[in-house]
Amino acid sequence: MTPDMNNQVLRKSEIISCSRRTDVPGFLMEWVVDKIKKESVDVVNPFNKNIVSHVSLSPKDVKCWVWWSKNFGPWIEYYKKNESTFTQYEGHIFNFTINSRSELESGLKIPLEKRLEQAKWIISKFGLESLQWRFDPIVLYKKKTNLNNNRTLDNLGDFTYIAQSLSAMGVRDLIFSFATIYKKVSRRMEARGKIIIEPSIAKKKEILDNLIEICDDNQIKMHACCQPDVVGYKDITQAHCINGKKINDIYDLTIKLKPDKGQRDACGCTKSRDIGGYHGKFRCIHNCDYCYANPRKK
Repeated sequence: MTPDMNNQVLRKSEIISCSRRTDVPGFLMEWVVDKIKKESVDVVNPFNKNIVSHVSLSPKDVKCWVWWSKNFGPWIEYYKKNESTFTQYEGHIFNFTINSRSELESGLKIPLEKRLEQAKWIISKFGLESLQWRFDPIVLYKKKTNLNNNRTLDNLGDFTYIAQSLSAMGVRDLIFSFATIYKKVSRRMEARGKIIIEPSIAKKKEILDNLIEICDDNQIKMHACCQPDVVGYKDITQAHCINGKKINDIYDLTIKLKPDKGQRDACGCTKSRDIGGYHGKFRCIHNCDYCYANPRKK
């Protein structure tokens, strides 16, 4: 079957998401810079490879890029070499996932200190409001070899240090979530010798009590991403990882504030167009144990 000729129609979006599906800033900067220079990109529907959308990347159509990454080092280097390529757009937002050093992210080779330095550079270049810290996801698990031990492991070991470090830079907000345990995630974790645990709402609140105290000590507000069961708990509010109102306020824009109905039900994001993918060159090299996007076990 040949691809749907949707790609003959130029799709336009004021916000480009790059990308929820994979770490483009970490691994695919040569690709995305090439597409920016060509002012368009063909995006394969991740659930139906026969549907391809031809998406405009022209600065006449795109007002703001929202970048998602665990390692902005390559993005920063490409920016320094191609500054005019990026500054032709009015806005850039950086969703920076900075989690604890953990065996769950063994493929993430860049040291935590380097990632914090990247955050500091982004703030210095694009302003404090451009950086959004994500601690995502919070994961509870046990080792298969030690299931009789009542001790539950997690990936919160560096949370205090990260919060303190980012607070010192002026960061005042945190977007977080607890891991969504899809069957493919459970299989993946088990193949790697771990059993992922679904926390009860009581357990979530117990964990959050501690995190809220840490965040309060560092003047950081917590915002829950797709976690309706904890929104409203104490001072936790709904997250907006792509926040059209915030983008408008920062960059003096008039982006239409439509909800993104293509995301999960509890998502608070403004409508955008994501240009990433899951397969082929887009397969994420971080290879995190809990990954939602990458189905491979090993």
